[in-house]
Amino acid sequence: MSVNIIRNKRRKRAAFFVTPDGIELRVPARLPKRIIDVILSDHADWIQEQLKSLPRREVQPENTFLYRGESFPLVRDGRTTFGFDGEAFYCPEQWSKSDLFLAYERWLRERALEYVKDRAPYYERLLGVEAKRIRIGHQKSRWGSCSSQGNISINVRLMLAPVYVMDYVIAHEWTHLVHFDHSKSFWSTLRSVYPATTEVMNWLKENGHTLHIQTAE
Repeated sequence: MSVNIIRNKRRKRAAFFVTPDGIELRVPARLPKRIIDVILSDHADWIQEQLKSLPRREVQPENTFLYRGESFPLVRDGRTTFGFDGEAFYCPEQWSKSDLFLAYERWLRERALEYVKDRAPYYERLLGVEAKRIRIGHQKSRWGSCSSQGNISINVRLMLAPVYVMDYVIAHEWTHLVHFDHSKSFWSTLRSVYPATTEVMNWLKENGHTLHIQTAE
């Protein structure tokens, strides 16, 4: 039985969440392990059913990389760095898979930070807010997060999705600078700055599991 246990000091009670990457049990930070074991045991049948129904992660064809919702070929040649020319990715011929995948993720992180910093001012003008700090993460189940201090994290895996998906998550997290919750006011404000909210949420629900950055393992 595969369940990821996530402790959170702000959580008041335990709850299960089904994500594209598996089952999460989010619990209060100080909940004893024996209580967690009881919860898992009591819900064992439900957990197995959920695991069976999870969508299978699609494997990207070898020697292709995903970017902005499109697949591009990888070319190994005499160049000394990893890069992208608009039609293909390229890397040194002798690189190992580990070298390649690390460079790919690093490149995606750089592009993600550039894009978010370029796009965020648009939503800041609409909402009258400003983020204190922006970082690019690689979360398993969250596309973005906003702290009470105004720090925003955006998932690098969004660089694999069409650009409008990244825009939705940016709008979502910056709206949290106005409403630090998921109240009716939050959703109303979000839809005022990003009208296609429902459509993109459905896209992520159906396709989020495909946004997977390859590793050498």
